[in-house]
Amino acid sequence: MLNNAFRVLISVRSKLFFSFLAMSALLALLGGYAFHAISTTGAVVENTFDRPLMAINYARSAGQTFTQMELDLVNGADKESLSETLEAFQSDLSVAKQRSISERAAPFFTDVETLTEQWSRISLTNQGALSEAERAQQAELATEIEDNLDIIVELQTNESFRNRETALEGVGKVERYALWATGLALALSILLSTWLGITIIKPLKAAALAARKISAGDLNTKIPAGGDDETGALLKTLGSMQENIRGRMDREQSARALAQTRLAESLENSKDAIILTDAQDQIIVANNQVQTMFPDLENTKILSAKLDTLFNRRGVPKTISHIYDEAQNEIRFDDGRWARINASDTEEGGRLIIWTDISQAKAAHRNLMIAKEQAEAANRAKTLFLAAMSHELRTPLNAVIGFADVMAMQHQQGGGDPKQLEMCHLISRNGDQLLKIVQDVLNIADTEDTEILSTNREVVDLKEIVTFCLKTIAGEMQPKRLRLIWDSQMSPVKVRGDRVRLQQAVLNLLSNAIKFNQEDGRIKVDIRRQSDGSVAIDVIDDGIGIKSENLARMVEPFEQADNSYSRRYEGAGLGLSVVQKIMKLHKGELRLRSAFGKGTCATLILPETMTASDQNSHSASQGKDSESVNTSQIGSAA
Repeated sequence: MLNNAFRVLISVRSKLFFSFLAMSALLALLGGYAFHAISTTGAVVENTFDRPLMAINYARSAGQTFTQMELDLVNGADKESLSETLEAFQSDLSVAKQRSISERAAPFFTDVETLTEQWSRISLTNQGALSEAERAQQAELATEIEDNLDIIVELQTNESFRNRETALEGVGKVERYALWATGLALALSILLSTWLGITIIKPLKAAALAARKISAGDLNTKIPAGGDDETGALLKTLGSMQENIRGRMDREQSARALAQTRLAESLENSKDAIILTDAQDQIIVANNQVQTMFPDLENTKILSAKLDTLFNRRGVPKTISHIYDEAQNEIRFDDGRWARINASDTEEGGRLIIWTDISQAKAAHRNLMIAKEQAEAANRAKTLFLAAMSHELRTPLNAVIGFADVMAMQHQQGGGDPKQLEMCHLISRNGDQLLKIVQDVLNIADTEDTEILSTNREVVDLKEIVTFCLKTIAGEMQPKRLRLIWDSQMSPVKVRGDRVRLQQAVLNLLSNAIKFNQEDGRIKVDIRRQSDGSVAIDVIDDGIGIKSENLARMVEPFEQADNSYSRRYEGAGLGLSVVQKIMKLHKGELRLRSAFGKGTCATLILPETMTASDQNSHSASQGKDSESVNTSQIGSAA
């Protein structure tokens, strides 16, 4: 029995059977492996392209959103707007994390989330009031967030590349195994009978040929139907594989065509003229706006034309008359239109050129410049008129005041009519008031000329200027019994400026403090050096104050808190306007703080650049008088 079994095993029929069985097993294994490889193509494509591309795109989108959030923070956006931008950033980061294919990127996503939480806590909680340390920490956190996002993008790219190499290696294996199996099948076919050659070898050759064509990209190759045996099953498997690959390719081509269609629609709907060339400078994309921008090309076939036949590399046209501004990269057509050119190279070696119509912007700028010149001319004419009229009015006013004073003196000496004496005093007082108004108008005109200041700039002592002004207006304080708070023993404070104009500025502030103060009120004057090196002169009163809605217009010419015809205080409202102009000429500023019914604090600020260099190391005295005016309701002068 054993001998019979041995004879069966070593018989030709058994050898042919086992050979056929071995060959069939080999081919079945190859087919199964190939089917498995192709069936996993979708996962390979997803891991190689879809997921990493989405992860990269959303990571980059998160980076751009974060940059926008930083710009919004710098531009002073409100907290609600920043919160919405932060939510968009976190949403993009979440999608990128879900689509990530790199395990190494997980800690970087965690770091970005942690850093973002710290950054938002600093930026949103203390918006607008950050210390230097917080700003430094904020900038460091922003840099770390951006670096981590760049690392995430790089890790996705690397992982995608590795998946691609793995996929290519798998395809190579399938091809090698197919070749090996074909060779083995050919070797075994020599021992098989004609029947095996007709029923097995021929279908296998057809299957091998079909597999080669499919692997080469010929998805339309015809695969024999085959029988019900193993070779038939193999052919059916190849047919299924072919259909699967063909379906996937069709879907990819449809998606690519859809993307190209959307791109073409976007280009056509663009208001800009756009041209794209390939590496050989042949135009492959041109929207309709090109012919609108360049009417002479209306009957020209732009597509497939060489770029240098129509434009140079910068996008300057060769077929239409124009003027090219190389510095601004702009062209002006003969019909008055303007266009700005943006030209850049593509990664494929081509050229992308975009022409933007800026005709309206140019027209608006031209109109703005004309309006500016007209306004400057009107301002110069106004200044000349004010100066001329002020000089013309001052001469007869001085004569009127002088005659009134002479008549009053004669009446006093000769015992004239008391009513006539009163009228002389009235003429003199009103003349003085009108002369002051004329002088203010003249001052407004004079402060328009900045050259006068530069020629009269010298080193002056602010303490000396304030002392002079206090002596000048001492007589005006007596009728209201005003009390002065001033440290006359303070150290000198030297600055560079126009002595006459600085005296005028201080006198105007003191005159206002007297005019708008209450009887038995107080006026405090102080000079102090601030931490930034600038010098401040404070004039504080506890008079009627200014309503908050009127503060902004107090520095405008001819403005007073009460502009009605029945106002109780005299004056043309030019005092603070003159002070404002004087401070601008000294590169300084006038600051007003006031509480209605409680008082006003007017501060002159002279910047560090106007201080005398030999006095920079000294500080002004803060005053020895312990008594101070209650200004808690009007704020700090500085």
